[in-house]
Amino acid sequence: MEVTSLHSLGNILDDGDGLLFRPPFRSPHHGSSLEGIIGGGKKAGPGEVSLAHNGVLFLDEAPEFHRNVLQALREPLEEHAVSMARAGFTFKFPASFILILAANPCPCGNLGKRDKACLCSSQEIHRHWQRLGAPLLDRVDLRVPVRPQLESDLLGQPGEPSSTIRRRVEAARAIQARRNGDDPTILNGRLSPAQVTSLCRMDPGIESLLRTAAVKLDLSSRAAHSIMKVARTIADLRGSETIGAEDLLEAIQHRRFGDGDFSWPEDENRA
Repeated sequence: MEVTSLHSLGNILDDGDGLLFRPPFRSPHHGSSLEGIIGGGKKAGPGEVSLAHNGVLFLDEAPEFHRNVLQALREPLEEHAVSMARAGFTFKFPASFILILAANPCPCGNLGKRDKACLCSSQEIHRHWQRLGAPLLDRVDLRVPVRPQLESDLLGQPGEPSSTIRRRVEAARAIQARRNGDDPTILNGRLSPAQVTSLCRMDPGIESLLRTAAVKLDLSSRAAHSIMKVARTIADLRGSETIGAEDLLEAIQHRRFGDGDFSWPEDENRA
């Protein structure tokens, strides 16, 4: 009902549509304005972040979005809501969504490709990632480099079916619900700093790995908590009660892409 109300306010429901039963998926164009993404305008209507409430907001070609738009995403990512003041009134719309950003690894788009050479300089690649901005990138928990599919992969045997993956995710969600006790709706990604400390238990001696990574990679407190929450989820997916060394190291690796000069795991084909 909440999502349907937001879509009604945004005038995007078709005549005769009833309640929405599927999570929304919103994919705005990179030329969208600040009001279009965050909300506002003369009627103070909901923007894309609210229309994606309880669903997914997908920003393709993310570095091409206006910088003020990208930086404005920080509030809804932190507060899960958007507040706007208009003519003495304050409007507040819910905005709890999964943010997915897609971007080329470099300006020419060839970095990491097996059969092409990247001609971008290190400075150009650095500026490319700077367009996202460090404050927003610091709020991105998982950063996954991908490559084009090989013909042999496309014509080969099918991969793991989504139904199998779904069962694994449902099992991990059930583990989280049991562990979080009083509020089983809180998922790992929404844990507070205090909850991270109490619920993200590690195997003996693992804390030293996180401390070493925090110093070596100059991690912020937000980044350290993000790594612990991701590691907790990885451990849940394999059915472990505690976070092991491999879980923590995998979570750390997911944070590195885009930080500093770490732009691709294998860039030996650069010119």
